[in-house]
Amino acid sequence: MTVETILADISSLSERDKEYILGFLTRHFTPSASQQGALIGELRERKFSHGFHCRHCGSMSVVRYGKRNGRQRYKCKDCIKMSCDLTNSPMYRSKKADKWIAFIECMLKGLSLRNTAEIVGITHVTAFYWRHKVLSALAKESVGEFEGIVEVDETYFLESHKGRKTIQTRKSRKRGGSASKRGISNEQVCVLVARDRNKTTLSKRVGSGRILTEQIEITLTPHFQSDTVLISDAHNSYKSYSAKNDLEHIIINGSKKEYVKKGIYHLNNINNYHSRLKKWISRFNGVSTKYLQLYLVWFQFLDIRKMESDLSKKKLILILSSVLGTWETADTLRLRSIPF
Repeated sequence: MTVETILADISSLSERDKEYILGFLTRHFTPSASQQGALIGELRERKFSHGFHCRHCGSMSVVRYGKRNGRQRYKCKDCIKMSCDLTNSPMYRSKKADKWIAFIECMLKGLSLRNTAEIVGITHVTAFYWRHKVLSALAKESVGEFEGIVEVDETYFLESHKGRKTIQTRKSRKRGGSASKRGISNEQVCVLVARDRNKTTLSKRVGSGRILTEQIEITLTPHFQSDTVLISDAHNSYKSYSAKNDLEHIIINGSKKEYVKKGIYHLNNINNYHSRLKKWISRFNGVSTKYLQLYLVWFQFLDIRKMESDLSKKKLILILSSVLGTWETADTLRLRSIPF
């Protein structure tokens, strides 16, 4: 039997059977040492591109200090703390470093925690903490400035305390349930999304209930240029923000059946983004509000880079999360509050 015949047989299988085969191969054939070594080498180059520095205090007085488990160690002359190439990365102190590449593949596919755990060969609790360590690091990636026409609109998610044993303010909802109040209320979490025609995107959880001018100001102003053209619906908060910052403002009033102005001003891109976001996030059967921002970052990463190859994204998500860094632990993730 040739390799071509095997691949043809696999292609004819159901998606469930394909995932089973992927899980089997992942558990029994781990990445080679040379493959992992190349990844660590690229991570080191990116992390120390401006010279060796201490990941604890930032000092440049760092010297090599032998190896441990085959990995280079460093010692800071100022704070006397030790570090390695993986310090301050999601993989730091991981006892299953050989599982991370397979885990990232599952993240790129947006698989559930239990499916990920089964494929990678870890517990679903470990998969949860690994996922949130990676996302906490990616959340530090800078969005940059918008250029030209920027579409802005908000979308809403039902407030969720998924994972809590008790909720002080209300009764638990069965499998998410629905809000007790009609329309937009403080039971709805507001997510502000801005996107220009170059696909530069910012999605940010800003509070509960209707959006306020102050929330728009804090979220958007650092990313706007003076010649930015803001396109939004007719909500008064956008009008106030535009007037205050002397921005050109184009209003698309859907209630008056306005959808396009002058052939170029519309909200199609932002509405499509909202639709894709809602559909993608529904696969998780509800996301706790305190972790919602991390899932917004996750989708944003995948959406912006959807045209790139899986190999490119796999390397990028590992390297970027390690370079940006995170000191999150299981305790800090579990005890995280909702920062409104």
